Amino acid sequence: MTIGIIASTQLELNMILSKITLLQMLTIHNKSFYKGFFNNYAPIVACLSGIGKVNASHGITLMMERFKPDIIYVIGVGGAYPASKLQIGDIAIATKEIYGDEGLSLRNSFHTMDELGLPLLKTNGSSYFNEFPMYIPDYLLEFENKGVFITVSSCTGSLDKAIEIKQRFNAICENMEGAAIAHICTLHKIPVVEIRGISNIIEERKAEPLNIKDLKTASDKVQSFFLSCWRFF
Repeated sequence: MTIGIIASTQLELNMILSKITLLQMLTIHNKSFYKGFFNNYAPIVACLSGIGKVNASHGITLMMERFKPDIIYVIGVGGAYPASKLQIGDIAIATKEIYGDEGLSLRNSFHTMDELGLPLLKTNGSSYFNEFPMYIPDYLLEFENKGVFITVSSCTGSLDKAIEIKQRFNAICENMEGAAIAHICTLHKIPVVEIRGISNIIEERKAEPLNIKDLKTASDKVQSFFLSCWRFF
């Protein structure tokens, strides 16, 4: 079984790459791919996609076409909604991914694609609107911090907006790639698992980068968690 891994930044992938044996790097259409093995026997391919939905869609599509993975792991960081009670460095696993921006935004309300009758994907007799399913392996079923992830184009930087999104989707955290990857994986009938480390708690923000120490903490912890699971692959 070939394991596929996709991450948006080098910080979210470096530790995993250091554990891959017989590592080979390939560049395909400006995307970096890494091939090798876990413990010399489990084939693995990793993609450094870049940030955002389009980069993620591009990277995962190239991976599907060129390397034919049997399962995809999305590894990265995310911002937690305050009501989730998650803390910086906690690990969270997606039960489903939802596009948080796709729909109709009115002055006092937001309407998802299903309300508009516009599916984002039709395949095998099923229609998918904002929501896409995620796979949870047996060994993660009892993991406590599981819930809905939201994929956004713009990171949430206000507490009022965080409360609104949490109430609308009953979500625990947000990111900028997951739903796009789940979308492509659903199209290709490939199970996808998303594991994220919490890098920030959504609050009132200024137009400044996130704390690099917290980003590194979250990145290191999510990769350590993933690597601790390799024996289950």
